[in-house]
Amino acid sequence: MDYGPKFEQGLRLMLDAIADAQRSATPPLSMSTMIAELTELAELRGRAAFYPYLGAGVGRGARAMLADGRWVLDLALGIGVHLFGHGNMDLIETAIRAAASDLVMQGNLVFNREYNLLMRALLAHAPRGMVHCWLSLSGADANENALKLVRQKRDGRPGIIAFRGGFHGRTSAMAEITDRPDYRVGQPQTFPVRYLPFYDRRYPASAATTLAMLRQIIASEGDQMAAMIVELVQGEAGFITAPRDFFVPLFEQCRRAGIAIWIDEVQTFARVSELFAAELLNLADYADVITIGKVFQGSALLFRKEFAPDPALISGTYSGATVPMAVARRIIEKLTSEPILGPDGREKQLETLTREHLERLSRAEPGLISEVDGVGAMIAFRIGDGALNRTREFIRRCFDAGLVLYYGGHEPACVRLFLPAGVLTEDELDEAFAIIQRCLCS
Repeated sequence: MDYGPKFEQGLRLMLDAIADAQRSATPPLSMSTMIAELTELAELRGRAAFYPYLGAGVGRGARAMLADGRWVLDLALGIGVHLFGHGNMDLIETAIRAAASDLVMQGNLVFNREYNLLMRALLAHAPRGMVHCWLSLSGADANENALKLVRQKRDGRPGIIAFRGGFHGRTSAMAEITDRPDYRVGQPQTFPVRYLPFYDRRYPASAATTLAMLRQIIASEGDQMAAMIVELVQGEAGFITAPRDFFVPLFEQCRRAGIAIWIDEVQTFARVSELFAAELLNLADYADVITIGKVFQGSALLFRKEFAPDPALISGTYSGATVPMAVARRIIEKLTSEPILGPDGREKQLETLTREHLERLSRAEPGLISEVDGVGAMIAFRIGDGALNRTREFIRRCFDAGLVLYYGGHEPACVRLFLPAGVLTEDELDEAFAIIQRCLCS
């Protein structure tokens, strides 16, 4: 929408003011007041924050200012959301323009152009075969919609084949599929979920074992299974990768049994050196539905033509907010026009540099770093034996030293590095690892 010269003049003044604040912002709170607000936050939601993070609303790339004026280097990114870091002026300008729209939220009856333009941009770069798109809010929303589609396509069969260590959301249905019993304490089991072991590079027979178990499930319960759901890079368990050759026999087996292939890319979208891990591993031809989120600033379900649902199957009041829709479209434009993705892109460069840092750290501190895995802008490693309390304590020490990290898994746990590949410099990566080494040895 063109709002005319007055709007453009005001926009330029706002952007100049934001840039000035990024250079010399005044902290809005004292430390004691910030702590008081965090205490209130804990009381209001019934649980304290993992660490005392309360942002001031000002950032510079990979860095964010806390409300009390301290600056932190952020390699957690809200669990992988903010690939372009904090205070990105390009995205801020996009957000301000979208905020002038007449609608805050858009849904399944009223659409503004942001809705259509976002779907067009996404499908233009989606894996082959994905011809339809349904926008939604959280990644779990997209997965709930996918569950309905695959069950309808399989005539109401209820069951799902999933993987040990997988994570697919915290709604009731997604908690049943996710391999974390503690996420569903006190909840009933309402449909069958059969788990397969994910790829384990330490065991040569890993792929054969998983395939044999899948064959057993299909032989005994195949007529109850609607779909296999898989993260091509597991997130919750520590960015665990697997080769293409692990997935192909499994997908072929499901194909022969008529079981749909559902690829969950909520966390991998735009973080694996390609937009889609399915493209990175050349597995797109097997996918029936793909879900995305996080970096997308909302979520979406992509699906083949034959999976188009009956009109009443998926709907809802909200498909997303106007600002995130506009920003998501701009993110896709940036990812596909700037040197971020691809074999020579920034994500791959940062992966190489991060692995080199971890290798040096492992040599400097023998026995302390292990199980390095991941791809692109998502790399994980284990500290010692991966004890959960020790991992959490380490992450909190890093936060106190100015580095924001987060963990994954339970026992063992790992440290997950969500790299803001759109903005992170090599000097900042060096600084992050200097803090990591210092906190490991403290």
